[in-house]
This record gives sequence, C-alpha cells and structure tokens, in this order.
Amino acid sequence: MAETSPILTNFTSGELSPRLNGRVDLDKYYNSAATIHNFVVLMHGGVTKRPGTRFIREVKNSANRTKLIPFTFSKTQTYVLEFGDQYIRFYKDEGIIVTTGTTPYELATTYTSAQIDELDYVQSADVLFIVHPNHPPRKLSRTGHTSWTLTDVDFFDGPYLDVNTTSTTMSNSGVSGSVTITASSTTGINNNTGFSAATDIGRLIRIQHSGNWGFAKITAVNSTTQVTATVDSERPYTASSGTHAEWQLGAFYTGNYPSKVTFFEERLFYANTDTNPNTIYGSVSADFDAFHPNATNGDIADDDAVIYTLTSDQVNQITAMYGGRYLHVFTKSGTFNVSSSSATAALTPTSVQAINETTDGSSDSKIAPASKSVLFIGKNKKRVREFAYNIDYDSFTSPDMTVLSEHLGFGSIEEIAFATYPNNVCWARRADGILLGLTYYRDQQVTAWHRHTIAGTDAKVKSLAIIPGINDAFDTVYMIVERTINGSTVQYVEFMENEFRLADSQTKDDQFFLDSGLTYTGASTSTITGLDHLEGETVSVLNNGAAELSKTVSSGSITLSNPTTKCHVGLAYNSELESVNVEPKSQYGTTQGKRGRIDKCIFRVFETVGLKAGPASTSVEVVPFRTTTSTMSATEPKTGDYEFLMPATYTTQNKLYVKSDTPHACTISAIMIQMSTYE
Repeated sequence: MAETSPILTNFTSGELSPRLNGRVDLDKYYNSAATIHNFVVLMHGGVTKRPGTRFIREVKNSANRTKLIPFTFSKTQTYVLEFGDQYIRFYKDEGIIVTTGTTPYELATTYTSAQIDELDYVQSADVLFIVHPNHPPRKLSRTGHTSWTLTDVDFFDGPYLDVNTTSTTMSNSGVSGSVTITASSTTGINNNTGFSAATDIGRLIRIQHSGNWGFAKITAVNSTTQVTATVDSERPYTASSGTHAEWQLGAFYTGNYPSKVTFFEERLFYANTDTNPNTIYGSVSADFDAFHPNATNGDIADDDAVIYTLTSDQVNQITAMYGGRYLHVFTKSGTFNVSSSSATAALTPTSVQAINETTDGSSDSKIAPASKSVLFIGKNKKRVREFAYNIDYDSFTSPDMTVLSEHLGFGSIEEIAFATYPNNVCWARRADGILLGLTYYRDQQVTAWHRHTIAGTDAKVKSLAIIPGINDAFDTVYMIVERTINGSTVQYVEFMENEFRLADSQTKDDQFFLDSGLTYTGASTSTITGLDHLEGETVSVLNNGAAELSKTVSSGSITLSNPTTKCHVGLAYNSELESVNVEPKSQYGTTQGKRGRIDKCIFRVFETVGLKAGPASTSVEVVPFRTTTSTMSATEPKTGDYEFLMPATYTTQNKLYVKSDTPHACTISAIMIQMSTYE
C-alpha cells in the first residue's frame, strides 16, 4: 500500500474532455476537472459558484424569436436592446425603459423575427450602424433614454461596382434635379437583364461627362433601359448631351445589401453582398456615409473610399470583420489581415494589401474581441478559436481553444460574447440552450472551460449580450431564457448577478444564487408577492441568509415559514465539481488502474456557506464547517481549511465529487487530498 498526498491547486485548464481521461503525461491534466458545472473558474485558479440570474420581464412576444444587442455610449449610459418582430425595446441599469407607468418604450423596425439573427452591427458614439442582407444599412441614433431613431444610411457618391467596360453607353436628359437616364442596351446592367424596379429603386448611378463625374439616385424604372433619377446637387452631372461610356452602378441595392460592418482607421467598412461576398467597401476617411472612389475630375486622394476584393484559390465569403491593429477579416475558408502595404502608413485606396494568415474558417457569427486577440466560432460551430499574433511564428495563428474540452462544442456553438471584468470570461451559447464559459487570461496561461445550466423546466439560453454594469464597476451578462412556466413556454430577459458585487458586500443576507430570481427588502413580512413570472413553480428561498423549505408560487405569491426583512426567491440550481482521476506525482509510479481510495480531503474555501463532498454524485455528505469555537450561526460565509473524511470506498476511479446545492456562496481555492493506493 502506498500513501500519497496530492493537491489540486487550480482548475485553469477547465473541464477536460473524456477522451483525455488518463493523459497524466499532460501538465494540464493536473489543472483540470472531469466536470465543472455551474462553477466559474477564476483567473486565480479556483472555482466559484455561478451567481444566479435576476428576472427583469418577459419579452414582448414569447412565441417569436428575440435577440439582445449591446449599446454602450459611456460608463453611465449603457443599454441592452431587445430586437423582436419589427420592434426594439430598451434596457438600462438592470431594468427596462418605460414611457409612462409600466409601458415599455418601443421603436418600430422592419426586421422580422426570422431576420434578427442575421443582423450585424457596430457602434460609434451614440450611433449604431446595423446591416442585414435584405435591408438597406441603417443608423440607430440615441439622443436620450426615450429618444431613439432608426434611419436608412444616405450614401454619398458610392460605393459602386467597377466602371463599365462594355459597349453600353448612358445619356441623361439634364444636369440637375430629376432627369431621365437612358442606356443604349441592357448589356452590363444587372447581369445583362437591364434595369429592374424590384432592385434598382434608390440605387446610385455615376456618369462621367467630359472628364467630370456626377451621380444621381434612381427614383423610378421606366423600362429595362431607362430610369428616372435625382441628380445630387453637390456632385451634379456637367453635360446633358451626347452619350457617355464611363458609368458605374451602386454596389448596394435591393437584394444586394451588405451583411457585415465594422470600423478601421477612421473608416466604416461594409462587406459581403450577395453578388460580391468577398469584397470590402471602406468609406471616405472620417466620413462614414461618403464612399466616392475619387474626385469629380477622377483624381484619387488618400482619403477617398477603399474597395478591395480578397483573392485566393476560392471565393472567401466574409463572415465577420474587426478593426484592430489590422482590419481582421474572417471568412468561411480562412482569416485575413488587411492593411496598408506600408507598415507605417495608413490604409489608402492605392495601398491595400491582404495577407491570408490562416486557413481556419469562421462561422457566420459575431466575433468576441478579448484583450490583444479575437475569439471566433469555427466554421462548423463546434470550436472556438483564437486569432492572435504568435511571436514564435512571427505571424497570426488561430489555435483551437476547445482542443482539451472538445466535448463541450457538441451541439453547435451559436453565439459568443466577452466579459472582461472581473474574471475575463468568454460566454458561449449553444443551440441546445446550454451556456458555456471560457475563463481566458493568456498572460497566466488560463484557458478554462466550464458548463452552465440555467434553472427551470426545459430552460434554454436563447440570446446573450454583455455591457458594462452600473457605474462601470463590472461587466453584466444579459440573456434571454426560454422556459416552461405553469405549462406555457415563455422567454424572459434576465441578467446574471455579478460575483464582484456579491463579494464586495458578501454577507449571509446578500448572497444571490437563484435563477430568474427577485429580492424583497423591507419591513418584516411572511408574504412575498410579485412572483407572477414563476406562477405554479417550485421555488427556493433565502430568508435573511438562511435557506427555507421550497415553496410553490400561487397567485404570484408565497408564504414564508418565518418572517423576513430581506429575502431572495427563485429557481434552484446545483453547482458540481468532479475531479479527474487523481494522480499524485510520487516515487511509486502511476495510480491509474490501481485500486485505492481517497481517505481524507482538506478544502481551502473562501467566503463559503455549505459544501458537500464524496466519491461520486450518488454518495455525498456535508463538509463540516462548524467547530467547537464556531458561532451558532451556520450561514455566515467561512474562509479557511476544512477537513472532510471520505466514505470508505475502494475503486480504480479515484475521483472527488463536490456539490453546492443550497442558494449560498461557494468558492474553492484548493483541495488537499490524502489517498491510499494498493498494487
């Protein structure tokens, strides 16, 4: 028999794939766990119980697809926008913005519930630029909490398709105002089919007259070869006689709008139209609505618009863009960095280069900037990859962040968003409604995945958005959660309580570890009302720091066993941690496959109330926190080392299972183990 004393010092490698069970030759094996469920891995290495979610309200129509989008103007003016079927609602400071009483402030849109998942967006100050392939690019502008407007972008002189190279000419009936423009044939217009009222109303048309360029906007289609258009007064046509061989049609038109947008070097970039999925369109420098490719006389200036098509051995449909040191362009077949051809110069129309950095494709999903790197969902939606500069290769690489936890990607990863403070967690939503977290802190080699299930019958996370919290003290994770409540399917907007705020005021009364929960604070009472959103559900209660027996909500209320002055009510969830097969580094060789047992554990905890442990989920006992010197209150958070004697179980699977099943805080910094192994 050999006796050893291994220690689990951290969990910075996260939940380990079952396919790596036994890979004790990997250093990361010793910093991982077989299960991390409803625990968040801290940057410091320990794990802390996931905070609960607070209920705000039901979405406008739970039968429809609904999506959350963040909007951050300043540290005190941050919003989450609820996009639903042809409307937007607005949330601020952990509540919904209302006009009068409880009526939500609402803005009408033309985006249907079937289209909102295809929206892309980027923000500049108090304007959100929004794109969708079936809608013209738009601006959502804010001038006050209840003052928002949504308008189409009024493009000035571009962007355009290439200059005509066919024999077709254009003639115009005038030089200003409303004019008739007639083409000599349909060749070169809409794949040689000519003008169409279905696509060309509102489209720009640029014509060169005697060396000078002017442009107009089409207002009517008279035939396949003739349109009526309004000439722009700032760049008018200069001649109304003759035919003109040099002309350009607008690149954006009905059925061919861009689907991706971002900023880079004071330019607004659009990309991925139906006809040009691998082309980027950059605005005039510092003028986000202007896209003229040159001056009226044809001269090209450095601040004119930029148009560039990615070239490789296949068409690279652009799936995302992000402006960092370079313009990072993600495609179905690889990642590119677009920049000036000079390392010290800004991007200009005549100095564009694109370097194909990797061949790892991206899904058509929003990327997540994270410090000096970018996280993105792989093209098959089973992986999350990192796009960052690698000094060893002197280039950008895109390693798989799920390589040690590939099982968590089963089920299709649909959405990711990064919460910087306090724990650098990239939150990921799977198609099945499971919430994943990746604690990501490259400087300390922390890349730890953890898995989360939001409480409730058939509960599924349907959308994510992260914004700076109140006064910018921490980042707040908002989500739409679908559940079955009292026999009906509902979708609720909720936000995850923050461990920073909880730790900042961590007393037995302040702990919030219930989902879809609410808090009562006030005069002593035994009746808690306002729980209509949990009608008919069995709820857990934390009453002045003590857990009460479960209650059933009836007519929106519950009756407590004891009066309360501060009470949290919500849906219960468990947090679970299961170690990998414990492997002490000792002179006796490996313990893998040998019969043995874990005799004793010492848990080093921080601000913790309640913990259970055992060799398996079916065999757990309470870890005793009270000693002969403890106060009578068992609900005060504890910090220190606490010993636990394991049940006498001999097995070749020497694992430790830990559980927190009460609505209390639980943070585990380290676990010291004493075990016996037999040959």
